[in-house]
Amino acid sequence: MTFNHRLEQLRPRLYRLAFSWCKESYLAEDLVQEAMIRALQKQAQLRDEELLDRWVIRILANQWMDHVRSHVRDENIDDMEQTLSTDEHQSPDSVHGRDEMIERVRSAVMRLPEMQRIVVTLVDLEEFSYKEVATTLDLPIGTIMSRLSRGRQSLRNLLIETKNATTEERRKSECHLRRVV
Repeated sequence: MTFNHRLEQLRPRLYRLAFSWCKESYLAEDLVQEAMIRALQKQAQLRDEELLDRWVIRILANQWMDHVRSHVRDENIDDMEQTLSTDEHQSPDSVHGRDEMIERVRSAVMRLPEMQRIVVTLVDLEEFSYKEVATTLDLPIGTIMSRLSRGRQSLRNLLIETKNATTEERRKSECHLRRVV
């Protein structure tokens, strides 16, 4: 199988990964395209063909970090349209609750510091081993483990914070309704 063919087979995986980082389809496509172009240009630098996927993912991660550095951090990110199908036996309240939770998690992940977000995405969503992430990002395993631990803890804290804020908003809303009625 040729290098180009193997690279093309990685495109869907690269797109999913890029999209999980940026949440913008056009940007994910651009990042993947740039990463693939760089991989083709630097093909001679790949030492082990078996590590092509990790090597290209590292290029993609670098593309993403370059993009983040060159743009304003507070840029609004478009929400991904939810594509979950609903079970016809579920109540609208349970569907709404699930959708609300998915949105809270998605929002919390997007609020993580960049390197924590990348490590959490690679380990928890893409199911890379610590060693694979360390190799991909050219970082020591200990650094990966600490960023993952901090990222997961930050994610927990953000989710608790948003849940408490949502609960407080509901409580205030109910109090206001009682006063009006």
